[in-house]
Amino acid sequence: MDPVTSDAVTELPPEIITVILHLLPAKSLGRFRCVSKHWLTQITNPQFIKTHQSTLNRHHMLCNHHNTSLYSLTFNPHHLNNINNKNKPMDPHVGMLIFHGSCNGLVLACKDDAIDTHSLVVGNPTTSEFVNIPEPGCEALSNMLDIDIVYGFGYDAASDDYKVVTVSYYHYSYLIPPNDMSVHVYSVRNNTWTQPVDSPFDHSDGNVQNMHVPGVFVSGCLHWIACKGEFRVPVIAAFSLADEVFRELPLPGSVGVESMRGCKVVVVGEKLGMFLKDEVWLMNEYGVRESWLKIRIRGFDEIPMTVDPTIIYEDGKIVLVSDDGRIRMYDVEKECFCESVDISRNVKGFKVKGVYVESLVSPKFR
Repeated sequence: MDPVTSDAVTELPPEIITVILHLLPAKSLGRFRCVSKHWLTQITNPQFIKTHQSTLNRHHMLCNHHNTSLYSLTFNPHHLNNINNKNKPMDPHVGMLIFHGSCNGLVLACKDDAIDTHSLVVGNPTTSEFVNIPEPGCEALSNMLDIDIVYGFGYDAASDDYKVVTVSYYHYSYLIPPNDMSVHVYSVRNNTWTQPVDSPFDHSDGNVQNMHVPGVFVSGCLHWIACKGEFRVPVIAAFSLADEVFRELPLPGSVGVESMRGCKVVVVGEKLGMFLKDEVWLMNEYGVRESWLKIRIRGFDEIPMTVDPTIIYEDGKIVLVSDDGRIRMYDVEKECFCESVDISRNVKGFKVKGVYVESLVSPKFR
């Protein structure tokens, strides 16, 4: 058989070419934009980008390597031993970055600058496109105040916009509860900050560690574990990016207050979940208390996990990624761990900070 010629390729029906392009990695599509003006127009079309993302949704991990900038590490949940250890900086020009969430392939990070702690950046590590975000205007009320900030990042489908949410707490002293709180929302499309109503919940919970847990984006809302009322009862606080208001989500009836104090919200597939030590709770129908489903992780107490791991769910498998590079896969149906790998043995001195998916989404609205 004669080899396929370029003329034969050009004779392929346009719909077949489109299907093939949808199956290609984003990096390859970035190069193919130079093939022709027609391909450039097609690959940069918003509908093509959305379809491509739903077709090829590969996970990548973000790591700090010896306290340098964020590095990207290709991750295949189906073949843990095929992880690509050839990591590269997310952006070598901005220096040290702190991960604060991801959505549709875009990552929110904060520049680790002692002088300017509110210097944020939204970028796509796959396409190497980045935009700097102006300061939100939540400066300290006086030089005597310190600021703690809870971050969130997600997509508002109603306005086709990506939004950054900050919940800021101002302290005179960390020995007493915060004195003031304010909420700010940044529109990537409009390049503007607004200040909606403040949260009725306490997102600080008096726990500095909780301040560094980014909000979890599911069903158009950002979610955090917060507290309410005089007795500081733990709740799931949800912030709608479309309406820009807070509300409380119902908890599973069998989960007690003490258990909630040690849990965190996670994404399980495309659904909201909670991780409580050796249990993952899945909310099958968003906002419905009766839809919570408990998944028991048997044998969790027998494996070394330095901190609460990052959770990834795919094809009936729960993948636990600890910050020190230990990755374990749990088969929900068989109720056992089926695969594990320690990537730190090949890449020393790094910690896993978060996960994002490969996409062509641009942080630059034209």
